[in-house]
Amino acid sequence: MEKSLKNLWVISIIITQQLAFLSNASHSRKNIVPAFYVFGDSTVDPGNNNNINAHAKANVFPYGIDFNNCSTGRFTNGKTFADLIAIMLGLPMPPPYLGVSKSERYQVATGFNYASGSCGILNSTRAGDCLSWDKQIEYFTSTVANDLPRIIHNKKKLRHHLSKSIYLVSMGSNDYMLNYFNPNETNNNLNPEEYANYLLEELTSRVSFIFFFLQRIYDLGARKFVITGIGQIGCIPISVTRTPFSQNCNEVVNQMVKPYSDKLPAKLEELQTQLSHSLFIILDTYNFFQKIRISPKNFGFKNVFDSCVQGGKPCANRKEYYFYDLVHPTEATNKVFANECFNGRELCFPHNIKKMIHAH
Repeated sequence: MEKSLKNLWVISIIITQQLAFLSNASHSRKNIVPAFYVFGDSTVDPGNNNNINAHAKANVFPYGIDFNNCSTGRFTNGKTFADLIAIMLGLPMPPPYLGVSKSERYQVATGFNYASGSCGILNSTRAGDCLSWDKQIEYFTSTVANDLPRIIHNKKKLRHHLSKSIYLVSMGSNDYMLNYFNPNETNNNLNPEEYANYLLEELTSRVSFIFFFLQRIYDLGARKFVITGIGQIGCIPISVTRTPFSQNCNEVVNQMVKPYSDKLPAKLEELQTQLSHSLFIILDTYNFFQKIRISPKNFGFKNVFDSCVQGGKPCANRKEYYFYDLVHPTEATNKVFANECFNGRELCFPHNIKKMIHAH
């Protein structure tokens, strides 16, 4: 029965993808992009980790309680930031790459999600098994080289498909939480400035004649990127310092993370000048959270320090909580970020996703 339901879910995804592709092909609309491809960690993993020997899995209660009460593998109560952006783009939510069989992947033309919980920018960052940077690129390469040409037969149309699609990269926090702050790792002998530089080089640079992540995706045809910064890790529930009368972020941790977010814009601006016709949007997660932290009620939150899940049970007022578990945000938080990045001016720069759609 469970296998039959899974097959039915996969078939429904493929039908939806096919209809969306045919619709886009016959009715060109400027506010709709051909596809949405997602790379990253548990913040946007829709269930890839369900299919590997990973320690980080969210395919059990209380995850998914607001996703048709179905624990799909998303590390939240409902939809992720990536899910919500896809919906705003007029596309189906990109399915987990490992959730679609090899024989059926060619039928998915509106984007895949390759993200994997516990992975980071560095291939050494992980807790158990996960889809590393290199593995996610390998799967995307297979999508471009083997699957898409079976449904988009013209090379010019395929290039157009790839250049007009949106590519979300949400990764980096684990490189601090599971790597830099891990006393057993060698990278913690670097100071925060040096470590931020190291991560950014891994994210953007050519090393040993191999194009690393962003450049490698660009070479495959990507042009429009949405890159998330790293938030205030000192403010997640497992980092917050608590007394009988107060709750405060760990500002020592925040200051160690901040150099990455400070340096990311200049690094991506430099990369954009090197990669012709590329466009980059940055989610300034660090500073946007500061605004929420100062005035949570303005964003609909009553609690920005505690986990909604207590004793294995989710709170009833999930829309009022910023965090769902000890690390990950609620769907309500994801909606705030998705709406602001798609239409607003305070989170994403130099412009929002809506403007990016019309560029070039």
